[in-house]
Amino acid sequence: MDFNGVSGEGYGTGYGAGDIPLGMGMNLMMNETAMQGYAGLTEAEKEHLIMRCRDAKSKGEMQKIVDDLAPGTDVQAIMDEERDNRIF
Repeated sequence: MDFNGVSGEGYGTGYGAGDIPLGMGMNLMMNETAMQGYAGLTEAEKEHLIMRCRDAKSKGEMQKIVDDLAPGTDVQAIMDEERDNRIF
């Protein structure tokens, strides 16, 4: 099945559908603009986003990550924000 360029067989990432966090997939299906944003990411950005979603500590955090994918959102700013907030 294909939802606006996001395939149910792997969401266009080379991952199987079982490898995508359930909350991420559900949020993408409920937010068409975020799904379009996800479809426009590079493979590396998709992998990074999936890892970030796996690390989400709450439903709200997962929702924010997906909502930030809406077209017009600066994906690089999101990645930079995450890097700046890491604890080393």
